[in-house]
Parts: sequence; structure tokens; C-alpha cells
Amino acid sequence: MQLLGSRKLKFVILRVHCGVLNILLVSCRSRIGAAMAVSILFTGHMIDQPARPKARFPSELETAAAARIATAIAPYATSEKGSVMGFASSAQGGDILFHEQCRAVQIPTTIVLPFAPEIFVQTSVSGIPGSDWERRFWDLWNTTSEARREIMNLPQSEDAYSACNVHLLERAQQHGAVHLIALWDGQQGDGPGGTADLVDRASVSNTPDIFTPADLASDQ
Repeated sequence: MQLLGSRKLKFVILRVHCGVLNILLVSCRSRIGAAMAVSILFTGHMIDQPARPKARFPSELETAAAARIATAIAPYATSEKGSVMGFASSAQGGDILFHEQCRAVQIPTTIVLPFAPEIFVQTSVSGIPGSDWERRFWDLWNTTSEARREIMNLPQSEDAYSACNVHLLERAQQHGAVHLIALWDGQQGDGPGGTADLVDRASVSNTPDIFTPADLASDQ
């Protein structure tokens, strides 16, 4: 009887140890998963409007920009599904190119708009003669799940773009470690909430991958 009781006690202790190990294993997996999560946050210039007095990102650099973005995200394309997420708004030019390149290699992306898409198209997508940016915007928007697209419903103003940048950074930080990719000429923007604004905010705790339109032109 004493031997049986001893064996039973050892069995109980073993089960307790196994239970503790399982809890630790689940905790470790959770911590490892969280550490591996990466948010690719993008900000970049729009294609120059025809009336822009000084060229910044002319339409002839679109193909080069798409190729450079593809190179920037390539290291993350083989990551475990769900561990990498792209974050950007969806203006014509850099934003739309980023979403398209991410999805081409199966990296899901999240879109954040400061106001309703119909208004956003008017302010940040349309206006480039002979282009298909509006169609490409709606293709991205309509193929993005509701969980990965957000309308902030802000009043239409210049400050709304700054608020959108802040929220994009917050969402990216919630998902994982932030890696910033920026198509930026190094200058302050035409108004609040531009590329320079998000570079300033995100670069505090991140070493960004920044390339300029001039870099793209020299690579052609």
C-alpha cells in the first residue's frame, strides 16, 4: 500500500510538472509570436499634379518607384502568414503602389482614411490626366476586408491628414515592431500630415528605409 501511494504521489507530481511546462510553452510561443510580428508602415509622395510648379514625383518614375518598394518589402515576403502586415493610407502614387506590391507577394495590408472614400478620392486620388489611379484605389478598397480598412470620419481639413498619420502609426505599433518605408524627398511637405510628418513620428524608434525620387531617377 505504501509503494502504491508513493507511485500515485509521483504520478500527481509529474502531472503538475507537465501542466506547468505546458503553460510555460504556451507563454513562450505567445511571446515569440508577438516578437516576430512586423508592421511595414509606408508613407510616400503622390504623383505630381499637372499644375505643380516644381517637380517632385513625376509620373514617369512610377515604375521605378514600384520596383523600389518591391525590393524594400522582399525580405518580409517569406515570413509566416499573419506575422507581417502593411499599413498605409491610399493616396495615388506611393500609397497605392505600396499596397499593390505587398499584395502581389501575399503580404496583407491595412488601409486607413481620414474621411469617407468618396471624399478621399476627390482630395488625394483623382486629378492625374490619363491615369487609372481611381480604379486602382477602388480595386484595393473593395478587396480589403472590413477588419483591415478604417474610415476615421474626420472633418475635411488639412489637420485630418496629421491625425490619420498618428492613427496609422498607432495601428502599426499595435500589430508589431514597426519598420518604416518612405518615398520622401527630404523636404517639408506642402501642408500638415504629409510624408515628412509621418517620417518624423515613426523615426523616433525606428531606422527607416528612405529613398527619394532623385534616387529613382538615377537608377533608371
